[in-house]
Amino acid sequence: MKSLWIVLGVVGLLILVLLLGAGSYISTKNTLVQKNEAIEQQYAQVNVVQQRRLDLIPNLVASVKGYVAEESTVLTNIANARAAITSAPDRASSIAANTRMDVALGPFFRLQEEYPNLKGNEQFMRLEDELAGTENRIAVERQRYNKALEDYNVYVRQFPNSIWANMAGFHYRDEYFKGNPANSEAPKVDFSK
Repeated sequence: MKSLWIVLGVVGLLILVLLLGAGSYISTKNTLVQKNEAIEQQYAQVNVVQQRRLDLIPNLVASVKGYVAEESTVLTNIANARAAITSAPDRASSIAANTRMDVALGPFFRLQEEYPNLKGNEQFMRLEDELAGTENRIAVERQRYNKALEDYNVYVRQFPNSIWANMAGFHYRDEYFKGNPANSEAPKVDFSK
Protein backbone atom coordinates (compact mmCIF):
# COMPACT_ATOMS: atom_id res chain seq x y z
CA MET A 1 0.00 0.00 0.00
CA LYS A 2 2.89 2.31 0.79
CA SER A 3 4.40 1.76 -2.68
CA LEU A 4 1.06 2.68 -4.27
CA TRP A 5 1.15 6.05 -2.49
CA ILE A 6 4.73 6.58 -3.65
CA VAL A 7 3.78 5.80 -7.27
CA LEU A 8 0.73 8.07 -7.05
CA GLY A 9 2.90 10.82 -5.54
CA VAL A 10 5.47 10.51 -8.34
CA VAL A 11 2.73 10.47 -11.00
CA GLY A 12 1.08 13.49 -9.38
CA LEU A 13 4.42 15.28 -9.28
CA LEU A 14 5.03 14.48 -12.97
CA ILE A 15 1.57 15.74 -13.87
CA LEU A 16 2.20 18.91 -11.88
CA VAL A 17 5.56 19.46 -13.63
CA LEU A 18 3.94 18.85 -17.03
CA LEU A 19 1.13 21.27 -16.24
CA LEU A 20 3.59 23.93 -15.07
CA GLY A 21 5.75 23.38 -18.19
CA ALA A 22 2.73 23.56 -20.49
CA GLY A 23 1.48 26.66 -18.70
CA SER A 24 4.88 28.29 -19.02
CA TYR A 25 5.05 27.41 -22.74
CA ILE A 26 1.55 28.74 -23.42
CA SER A 27 2.17 31.92 -21.46
CA THR A 28 5.51 32.52 -23.19
CA LYS A 29 4.08 31.84 -26.65
CA ASN A 30 1.17 34.20 -26.05
CA THR A 31 3.58 36.92 -24.93
CA LEU A 32 5.78 36.31 -27.98
CA VAL A 33 2.78 36.62 -30.28
CA GLN A 34 1.81 39.87 -28.56
CA LYS A 35 5.34 41.29 -28.82
CA ASN A 36 5.65 40.21 -32.45
CA GLU A 37 2.37 41.95 -33.28
CA ALA A 38 3.58 45.07 -31.46
CA ILE A 39 6.61 45.10 -33.78
CA GLU A 40 4.39 44.74 -36.85
CA GLN A 41 2.05 47.48 -35.66
CA GLN A 42 4.93 49.81 -34.90
CA TYR A 43 6.52 49.15 -38.30
CA ALA A 44 3.16 49.95 -39.92
CA GLN A 45 3.16 53.26 -38.03
CA VAL A 46 6.67 53.99 -39.31
CA ASN A 47 5.34 53.34 -42.82
CA VAL A 48 2.46 55.75 -42.25
CA VAL A 49 4.73 58.65 -41.37
CA GLN A 50 7.20 57.73 -44.10
CA GLN A 51 4.32 57.70 -46.59
CA ARG A 52 3.41 61.18 -45.39
CA ARG A 53 6.92 62.26 -46.30
CA LEU A 54 6.64 60.60 -49.70
CA ASP A 55 3.35 62.39 -50.35
CA LEU A 56 4.88 65.76 -49.44
CA ILE A 57 7.98 65.39 -51.60
CA PRO A 58 6.35 65.92 -55.05
CA ASN A 59 4.77 69.16 -53.78
CA LEU A 60 8.03 70.26 -52.24
CA VAL A 61 10.01 69.48 -55.37
CA ALA A 62 7.48 71.28 -57.57
CA SER A 63 7.58 74.42 -55.44
CA VAL A 64 11.36 74.51 -55.42
CA LYS A 65 11.93 73.75 -59.10
CA GLY A 66 10.93 77.25 -60.14
CA TYR A 67 13.58 78.76 -57.88
CA VAL A 68 16.49 76.42 -58.23
CA ALA A 69 16.46 74.83 -61.66
CA GLU A 70 20.25 74.52 -61.55
CA GLU A 71 20.07 72.38 -58.40
CA SER A 72 18.45 69.51 -60.25
CA THR A 73 20.91 67.00 -58.81
CA VAL A 74 19.55 67.52 -55.31
CA LEU A 75 15.98 67.23 -56.50
CA THR A 76 16.79 64.22 -58.66
CA ASN A 77 18.41 62.47 -55.69
CA ILE A 78 15.28 63.08 -53.63
CA ALA A 79 13.03 61.79 -56.42
CA ASN A 80 15.25 58.72 -56.89
CA ALA A 81 15.25 58.00 -53.16
CA ARG A 82 11.46 58.28 -53.15
CA ALA A 83 11.22 55.83 -56.06
CA ALA A 84 13.49 53.38 -54.23
CA ILE A 85 11.23 53.52 -51.18
CA THR A 86 8.05 52.93 -53.13
CA SER A 87 9.57 49.94 -54.96
CA ALA A 88 11.27 48.30 -51.96
CA PRO A 89 10.30 44.61 -51.97
CA ASP A 90 10.92 43.88 -48.29
CA ARG A 91 11.50 45.44 -44.88
CA ALA A 92 15.31 45.48 -45.12
CA SER A 93 15.18 47.19 -48.52
CA SER A 94 12.63 49.68 -47.22
CA ILE A 95 14.83 50.53 -44.24
CA ALA A 96 17.86 50.98 -46.53
CA ALA A 97 15.86 53.10 -49.00
CA ASN A 98 14.59 55.34 -46.21
CA THR A 99 18.16 55.81 -45.01
CA ARG A 100 19.06 56.98 -48.55
CA MET A 101 16.11 59.40 -48.37
CA ASP A 102 17.48 60.82 -45.11
CA VAL A 103 20.81 61.45 -46.86
CA ALA A 104 19.14 62.96 -49.95
CA LEU A 105 17.13 65.47 -47.89
CA GLY A 106 20.23 66.98 -46.23
CA PRO A 107 21.37 69.03 -49.24
CA PHE A 108 17.80 70.15 -49.86
CA PHE A 109 17.59 71.85 -46.50
CA ARG A 110 20.87 73.60 -47.24
CA LEU A 111 19.38 75.05 -50.46
CA GLN A 112 17.47 77.63 -48.48
CA GLU A 113 20.76 79.10 -47.29
CA GLU A 114 21.99 79.50 -50.87
CA TYR A 115 18.76 80.93 -52.25
CA PRO A 116 17.34 83.67 -50.02
CA ASN A 117 14.29 84.11 -52.26
CA LEU A 118 13.41 80.51 -51.62
CA LYS A 119 13.21 81.21 -47.91
CA GLY A 120 10.60 83.87 -48.54
CA ASN A 121 8.33 81.65 -50.61
CA GLU A 122 5.34 80.90 -48.39
CA GLN A 123 4.57 77.60 -50.06
CA PHE A 124 8.16 76.48 -49.65
CA MET A 125 8.19 77.50 -46.02
CA ARG A 126 4.94 75.66 -45.31
CA LEU A 127 6.14 72.54 -47.07
CA GLU A 128 9.53 72.73 -45.38
CA ASP A 129 7.83 72.99 -41.98
CA GLU A 130 5.61 70.04 -42.86
CA LEU A 131 8.61 68.03 -43.99
CA ALA A 132 10.60 68.93 -40.89
CA GLY A 133 7.65 67.91 -38.72
CA THR A 134 7.35 64.69 -40.68
CA GLU A 135 11.05 63.97 -40.22
CA ASN A 136 10.59 64.40 -36.48
CA ARG A 137 7.59 62.06 -36.53
CA ILE A 138 9.60 59.52 -38.49
CA ALA A 139 12.43 59.70 -35.97
CA VAL A 140 10.00 59.18 -33.08
CA GLU A 141 8.23 56.27 -34.78
CA ARG A 142 11.53 54.64 -35.74
CA GLN A 143 12.65 54.95 -32.12
CA ARG A 144 9.40 53.34 -30.95
CA TYR A 145 9.78 50.57 -33.52
CA ASN A 146 13.37 49.91 -32.41
CA LYS A 147 12.19 49.83 -28.78
CA ALA A 148 9.43 47.30 -29.59
CA LEU A 149 11.96 45.19 -31.50
CA GLU A 150 14.43 45.41 -28.60
CA ASP A 151 11.72 44.34 -26.15
CA TYR A 152 10.89 41.34 -28.34
CA ASN A 153 14.55 40.38 -28.84
CA VAL A 154 15.32 40.58 -25.12
CA TYR A 155 12.30 38.42 -24.32
CA VAL A 156 13.23 35.85 -26.98
CA ARG A 157 16.79 35.55 -25.67
CA GLN A 158 15.99 35.29 -21.96
CA PHE A 159 15.95 31.93 -20.24
CA PRO A 160 13.63 29.93 -20.21
CA ASN A 161 11.79 31.96 -22.87
CA SER A 162 14.56 31.13 -25.36
CA ILE A 163 13.68 27.44 -25.14
CA TRP A 164 9.97 28.03 -25.72
CA ALA A 165 10.65 30.66 -28.40
CA ASN A 166 12.78 28.24 -30.43
CA MET A 167 10.16 25.53 -30.07
CA ALA A 168 7.43 27.94 -31.24
CA GLY A 169 9.52 29.30 -34.14
CA PHE A 170 10.27 32.76 -32.75
CA HIS A 171 13.83 33.94 -33.30
CA TYR A 172 15.99 37.01 -32.80
CA ARG A 173 15.20 39.71 -35.40
CA ASP A 174 17.87 42.16 -36.54
CA GLU A 175 15.64 44.63 -38.38
CA TYR A 176 16.60 47.80 -36.53
CA PHE A 177 16.62 51.22 -38.09
CA LYS A 178 20.23 52.30 -37.89
CA GLY A 179 21.90 55.64 -38.41
CA ASN A 180 23.74 56.48 -41.57
CA PRO A 181 27.43 55.51 -41.16
CA ALA A 182 28.41 58.69 -43.01
CA ASN A 183 27.03 60.69 -40.09
CA SER A 184 29.74 59.38 -37.78
CA GLU A 185 32.14 62.01 -39.13
CA ALA A 186 31.72 65.46 -37.65
CA PRO A 187 31.06 68.17 -40.25
CA LYS A 188 33.87 70.61 -40.88
CA VAL A 189 32.99 74.22 -40.12
CA ASP A 190 34.97 76.87 -41.97
CA PHE A 191 34.31 80.54 -41.19
CA SER A 192 37.19 81.79 -43.33
CA LYS A 193 35.02 82.20 -46.43
